[in-house]
Amino acid sequence: MLNNLSIRTKIILGQTMLIAMVSLFIYSYYPRQQERAAMKAIDSKIQSVINMFAIGVGIGMGETDFVAVSEALEWAHQDSAIVYITVLDTTGNSIASFSAPGNEKIDVSKLPLSEKPVEINGTLFYKTEIVYQKSTFGMLTIGYSLTQLRNTIGRLKRTTLYFSLGLFISGVIFSFVVSNMISGNIHELDATVKTISSGAENVRVAVNSNDEVGKLGRAFNDMLERLEHSRKDLVRHSEQLKKQNDELNQFSYVVSHDLKAPLRAIFKLSEWIEEDMGESMSEESKKNMQILRGRVFRLEALINGLLQYSRIGRINVPTEPVDVHGMLKDTIDLLNPPAHVQVTIQKGMPVLNTKKYLLQQVFINLLSNAIKYNDKEQGLISISSSKIPGFYRFTVEDNGVGIAPAYHQKVFDIFQTLQSRDTVEGTGVGLSIIKKSVEDMGGIVTLQSEENKGAAFSFTWPVACLKKVQS
Repeated sequence: MLNNLSIRTKIILGQTMLIAMVSLFIYSYYPRQQERAAMKAIDSKIQSVINMFAIGVGIGMGETDFVAVSEALEWAHQDSAIVYITVLDTTGNSIASFSAPGNEKIDVSKLPLSEKPVEINGTLFYKTEIVYQKSTFGMLTIGYSLTQLRNTIGRLKRTTLYFSLGLFISGVIFSFVVSNMISGNIHELDATVKTISSGAENVRVAVNSNDEVGKLGRAFNDMLERLEHSRKDLVRHSEQLKKQNDELNQFSYVVSHDLKAPLRAIFKLSEWIEEDMGESMSEESKKNMQILRGRVFRLEALINGLLQYSRIGRINVPTEPVDVHGMLKDTIDLLNPPAHVQVTIQKGMPVLNTKKYLLQQVFINLLSNAIKYNDKEQGLISISSSKIPGFYRFTVEDNGVGIAPAYHQKVFDIFQTLQSRDTVEGTGVGLSIIKKSVEDMGGIVTLQSEENKGAAFSFTWPVACLKKVQS
């Protein structure tokens, strides 16, 4: 619950509780401590009075000098706090007595003979023996009124109460002032952050102090300045990137139309030339025309591959539910592998919310390579998947010609092929498209292969939204 309170409220509550405890301690401890000190002083004083009085009375009773007893009595009740004195002989007869108004009816005959006083009606009574020359002549009882002490302590308690209340009120006011000083900049910082998060620009924290919070506000303003510069640079670079992207799109359009048109014209011209010459064209010339048309097909394939490679990451491919198992079946039907090549889809293919176009292009290129570079009488291609944290790992494994470990990195470079294009027709773009597509989605591509022992291409694809798994 305290975590939901503001810093200002926490500071006020903390300081108020501390001040309240200090005020309560002062009010409860100081008067009590003063009262204990006063009682100790009274006890010491009365013991001195009793000793001196007992000596004087003892001398008077020992020498049968009752005038000395009266003088001692007169001396004793000069202290206004001594409100009761009685001197009894050993038979219990009263030799001398004094009782202030209100204490006449007090019966002290049953008071115990003890070093500790007994309090009766706000008066401390001390009872002791009168001894002279090791002889006991009677009992002395003195009563000391605590009224004056209680009145003084009462005034002290009231004064302490007023002081504690004043301290508490001053402390609360001081806590509000301090909390406002501490939380003012924090509130400014919080308000600025909220304003910025709502989309406002060019907002800064108003710093009013040089403490740690003030330094934090200045640092925050400096950070905002750097972010503003970064934002302007980002906008500028974004505009440049948009311009370059438009130029690249325009270039792609030129390549797609203006370059392909002459290629188609060359292709048609080669056919027309061959038709016009008819039987007069030698076999070697016909073979050269076929090579020419093959080069036209290869160049067009290179152009298409280059365009496809350049579009990765630039075009906005929509995200949609993809049944990977069904998509693979459609892809295999589209590639129409030869009869001697068997493609197997293992169980466990997921259904994902992902960019279907990119994922299908990856599988098309992997499967077409696995079919194209398979030299076995019975070609075997297996597609499997496994779940790892945040991704699915897909593997396309074949029993084809394989790739030597020295070329595992080279095959992913654009326009790189391991066999002559006259031996196996290829553009060298397919694996580059695979690598770029997978990395654009945050995954990685790996290769495990040896020459003449087949190849296993694996790539990871993010699990955007897992739906279900095929049984």
